[in-house]
Amino acid sequence: MTALPPTADARLAVGDRPIDAESIARLLAAHDYRLTGPRRAVVAAVLARARPFTAEQIVADLERNAPQIGRATVYRTLEILASLDVLKRVHLADGRAAYVVDAPGHRHHLVCSRCGDVVAFSACPVEQLVRDLSRDTDFAIEGHLLEVFGLCPDCRSARSALTP
Repeated sequence: MTALPPTADARLAVGDRPIDAESIARLLAAHDYRLTGPRRAVVAAVLARARPFTAEQIVADLERNAPQIGRATVYRTLEILASLDVLKRVHLADGRAAYVVDAPGHRHHLVCSRCGDVVAFSACPVEQLVRDLSRDTDFAIEGHLLEVFGLCPDCRSARSALTP
């Protein structure tokens, strides 16, 4: 895969289409990042993950499949992808930080406390709270995160099946 020409608006590089390697390549190019072989391998490892993942899991994947790629490259690439809004940082129920591949834009997450599955949602139930806090405290609020923990339908069903 080669880097594609930059787009006029980097956020439109992904648009409403599912995030794939080609759209990430366009987004990287639009922000003057080269799509090197190691970055391509990190992108492929990230896109292969259906559930939240840690940087260390990607390092482990690449140690098996592309041992020449260093840990620093993985961490830098994940940070670049997060800064471009392709990855979102989430906190798992056990407190560990992880990433999920997500469409650009403001998102919050439902996180399953048992299996770690994550579901993104774009409705923002704290917008009024942020406005009120900004007004009341004179803070220039730059952002916020909301993660809601519970059991996904599959884990809830499995738990119900075990309960007499």
